[in-house]
Amino acid sequence: RSIKELQTISFVATGLKSPAEYSDIDKNNIAEEGDMRLLKTVGLYGANASGKSNIVRALEYFIQAIRKEPSSESNLSLLCDPFLYQENSNYTESYFQIVLIIENKKYRYGFTVKRNLNYYFSLVEESKEIITNEWLFGTKDKNSGEFFIRENNHVNKDKLPNQHVIPALPYKHTLFLTHAVAHDNQGVCAIVKRYFYGAGSNYSDGIERFRKNSISLLQKEENKNFLLDFLSSFNIRYNDISFEKDTIKPNELLIPQEKIFFYKQFLTKKNEQVQIKLNLSFHESAGTKKLFDLAGLLIYAFNTKLYSFIIIDEIDSNFHPSLLIKLIELFNNPKINKSKSQLLFTSHDTNLMSPSIMRRDQFYFTEKNEDDSTKLYSLADLKGIRNDADFAKQYLAGFYGALPILTDYINENISPNE
Repeated sequence: RSIKELQTISFVATGLKSPAEYSDIDKNNIAEEGDMRLLKTVGLYGANASGKSNIVRALEYFIQAIRKEPSSESNLSLLCDPFLYQENSNYTESYFQIVLIIENKKYRYGFTVKRNLNYYFSLVEESKEIITNEWLFGTKDKNSGEFFIRENNHVNKDKLPNQHVIPALPYKHTLFLTHAVAHDNQGVCAIVKRYFYGAGSNYSDGIERFRKNSISLLQKEENKNFLLDFLSSFNIRYNDISFEKDTIKPNELLIPQEKIFFYKQFLTKKNEQVQIKLNLSFHESAGTKKLFDLAGLLIYAFNTKLYSFIIIDEIDSNFHPSLLIKLIELFNNPKINKSKSQLLFTSHDTNLMSPSIMRRDQFYFTEKNEDDSTKLYSLADLKGIRNDADFAKQYLAGFYGALPILTDYINENISPNE
């Protein structure tokens, strides 16, 4: 609702080089995929109400729409939320596009969507939202080419393998990508859609929804040590973790919090060893709960392709700055993040803004234009910034913009009536 013009976040590393004393940053923070150099982490900074969350939510809603199965009911309403301060916003299309590298092949997929103004007046069944354009381009052998192009409900799929098994679109709101996968789950559309099953976010999924990944590690005794070691690396040490299996129902994604227990041993004054049982919900801090919720997700992400792209809004909430730095460093560490998973996060914590932790092209900023629309830009795009600069100090000094404009709460000449 605050996005008026096209905004782009790129995970493609620029040609800048880190200072000599931080040369390992260029090796660790960049993943090589064929001839592409891709950033593993990107942080989004800016004042409150500048549009950071709107940027990540737009991406999250885009991902959700692709992951869902085709249905007679539209699930695109959240994508039809154009710039709020404009006339005739109901006529405005929303544009979404993503460029992916999958198995060293590049794919470009996107669509435009808008509200269907005929929905409330038509005598026949109509979709509340309609896809006006949709496209998929990608690598074919050694060349890049078109797979399909859509305009309204007409799809040119002549260049799509196995296109003969895919019937016409049933509804104006149906994504052709997901429609094609429903009829051909081995084709190029399926390859692209599978990528999005590996995308997760704490806004759409809820940070506590990530907990199912940590719980799944506890299903097998041999995997429990992965979780204990992960928590221990953040100086959160327990002897054991358990949950009550009889509380699990087949249709539940989550185990109730009060059924997860930590165990810690200590010595009494009489040198007797005692073990206490700590309830995650009642005895642990919000930061410990959040780290536990993230632990399983990150362990899977670092070691498998199960989660290839993660979005965390306000990643710094409930985390000590040192813990947050370590979390980002784990993502950027090729020995830990073996699958080259990527992270997009928003934050206000400037402790990360150091050339010893992240490169200039790993920082993006949002700020409001005069018409209250959001402007997104990269620190790498700003001229005159040294690669060894104190990014945090310069940011807080206003060199990069994206800071709140603050005034006195009450005019000194005006006082409330007594």
